[in-house]
Amino acid sequence: MRVFIRDYLIPWLLVPAFWFALWTLSSQTRKNLNAVNLFAGVLLLVPFLLVALHFVGKALERYGYSREDIKRLPEIIEKTHGRLYLSREIFDIIGKTLVFWGLFASALMMTGDPVKGILNGVAIFARIFAFFVLLVSMVIWVLGLPFALYGLFKGKEPNRGFLIELTIRQNLFYTAVLVAVRLIALHSGYPSGSDPIGELMAFGRKTELVVPLLELSGLNFLFGLAGLYGPRKSRKLTALILTLIVVAQLWVAWGLFFG
Repeated sequence: MRVFIRDYLIPWLLVPAFWFALWTLSSQTRKNLNAVNLFAGVLLLVPFLLVALHFVGKALERYGYSREDIKRLPEIIEKTHGRLYLSREIFDIIGKTLVFWGLFASALMMTGDPVKGILNGVAIFARIFAFFVLLVSMVIWVLGLPFALYGLFKGKEPNRGFLIELTIRQNLFYTAVLVAVRLIALHSGYPSGSDPIGELMAFGRKTELVVPLLELSGLNFLFGLAGLYGPRKSRKLTALILTLIVVAQLWVAWGLFFG
């Protein structure tokens, strides 16, 4: 239990303490630091922790445990500390969750209105996630294509887990956020502005930005499908197709930034 408290529990508790210190030091949030907003911030922590526990449960299942073993989390971390990546994965999941919660809670403290603060936090992350379609493409350029070509020329298939997780699951999630932002922006009467929601509306209404991102999303998905099913037909042809897809992605990205 000593390892769990020293290396896991205390660092986790330091994250909310850091956010609280930041709110007290910042003049913009200090004026809204009252009992109501603090209670709303703590209450906001509940859904974030529930999501974290969901992913912790999935991590436990990958290592042969069950979701019910979450009740024995301190004991499991003590046993796996320094031997399996499981303990580090759990640490990262909960740590990142607390960071995301702090960003949402900070948006709440900045506005002084719990509802508007939460909406601003959602707007900030919706904008970030919508742009992550480009990040998926960049990972394909740096890691996906080189490793896929190396595997194909060595007579192996590309990493299926990598392709499914990145180019299909994550890419589809970010694309869904992008499409939702686009539809809300086009059909909402909320004006574009400098506030987080206004910036999100401006982002969604910018056709010259959204369309290339959607094109990149489609190419990301095609890369995943070609990498998964192409080697069954022809490895050389698959390598050519993957290369052409990346060339098309780079062309779209060039137009996005310099067009």
